[in-house]
Amino acid sequence: MRVLLIARYLQMVNHRKVMALAAAPGLELWHLAPRQWTDGLRTYHQELSSGQGYHLIISHTLLHHDIHRFIYWPLSLHLGIIKPDIIHIEEEPDSLAVLQTVVARRLWAPSAKLVLFTWQNIRRARSFAVERLARIVLQGVDHAIAGNCEAGDVLRQQGYAGPVSILPQLGVDTTTFKPVHGGSRRHTLGLDGPVIGYVGRFVPEKGLDVLVRAVAPLTNTRLLLIGRGPSQTDIEALARSLGMADRMVIVPGVPHDEVAEHLNCMDVFVLPSLTTPRWKEQFGHVLIEAMACGVPVVGSSSGAIPEVIADAGLTFPEGDADALQAQLERLLNDREYRGGLARRARQRVLTEYSHEVIARKTVAIYHDVIDSAA
Repeated sequence: MRVLLIARYLQMVNHRKVMALAAAPGLELWHLAPRQWTDGLRTYHQELSSGQGYHLIISHTLLHHDIHRFIYWPLSLHLGIIKPDIIHIEEEPDSLAVLQTVVARRLWAPSAKLVLFTWQNIRRARSFAVERLARIVLQGVDHAIAGNCEAGDVLRQQGYAGPVSILPQLGVDTTTFKPVHGGSRRHTLGLDGPVIGYVGRFVPEKGLDVLVRAVAPLTNTRLLLIGRGPSQTDIEALARSLGMADRMVIVPGVPHDEVAEHLNCMDVFVLPSLTTPRWKEQFGHVLIEAMACGVPVVGSSSGAIPEVIADAGLTFPEGDADALQAQLERLLNDREYRGGLARRARQRVLTEYSHEVIARKTVAIYHDVIDSAA
């Protein structure tokens, strides 16, 4: 089976999924990826020069600042050379890159089957032209993969009638993200006593104000925040007003290979996301990284968080600092309960969210698509 994966993977942490896919027997894999990409935080450059067990095609992109309005060069996506059986693109259905893929397949690889991955879990109002584009695109999709259940619902609302699988885009490296003693890092950061933690962007929709309010009454408890963003000044001001600034430690964004070490400093990890009219949590990848480290997790009810955690952690109504405080108190006061959740969290990742599991389920989808066409 010849597969072309079109995905904006630039960092090694994401390439590990591609390596896991390439290890599948009987599969020859090409990965088309950008040379560089710029988002709201920084510019990323392709970290690999060649594939490891697969063919890596590093491509130029036009308009590479907007995930919905960019295309790859060349326009053919090398389809006439690769002659794939499966084209798997991980972009939203209203993006130009997916439209490009649909047209390129028609011209250069008409017998290839198209698999589309989408995260969109909010049905947003769109112009007539964009809505029409998405519906035309979806008519050409043979199998859709939705990163969460609500994304599957949005696909149906857009008129997609084909098969849908629910599967996250990326897994986690369980050899890097694993339980280890975090004593030395805690000492370096000046952390003593129970530690509640968060890793991610400092933006209003991540609900860090809710987390600060929940931790403030928990005397002798430290709050470790790892990341950066425009909300940092507000978070620090809130902590001062609540008299807990001396119990909060902020570490600017750390390299991904150090995230596991910081997660292992925490007694509990919290993802307190808040839904807005234009955004809700689509997965919360850091949740499964914390779970893989055997750290008990607590998440809000925003978007896909409850389905990611399932029974391997706790959830609370988003925005409810009192409810979060009560759950944190329960976890910190009951070592046995906390340990049980930690073991359950690790096991859930091994069963559902490792790179190898995601790759195996993805390859099964490829085979289903080919078999259904036979």
